[in-house]
Amino acid sequence: MKRRHLTKAELIRRMHRGLRPKLHVDQVRDLALAHVGNLDTVATGQATEEVLWQWIGGVLTWSRVATVLKLGEEEMTRQLELATSMVERYGRVGRVGFSGPEYQLAKEGLQVMDQLAAVVDRPTAIDAADWSEDKVNEMAAQCARREGKAA
Repeated sequence: MKRRHLTKAELIRRMHRGLRPKLHVDQVRDLALAHVGNLDTVATGQATEEVLWQWIGGVLTWSRVATVLKLGEEEMTRQLELATSMVERYGRVGRVGFSGPEYQLAKEGLQVMDQLAAVVDRPTAIDAADWSEDKVNEMAAQCARREGKAA
């Protein structure tokens, strides 16, 4: 019986995580710009529901990476708590924003997310991003159903 040859992606996934390819420098930079852009939009009171979900998607992605890599888990747990608080507040008052302490916490989270992006391997980052996108879509649909909107 002939064995099927593994694809390059399958071979990479079988490699030790430390040997897998990292994100490219420009990808890490672009992620950092997206993180700070979302943070600034929320902090200046210009954020829409869409920006809230983008920010939450980032938090979910990097908390998943933190769990897989066993790095920054405690810090990302605080970011998840902040994200939960922000969704609850948005549901109550329809406003996306930070309080002063929340803004400081979000800035700390931004640094952790950027540090995780610098060390994560590409397959883990992709898996985490796919996972978080599914979670954000589920949460947004649940919120829309509660509010009687079409998702």
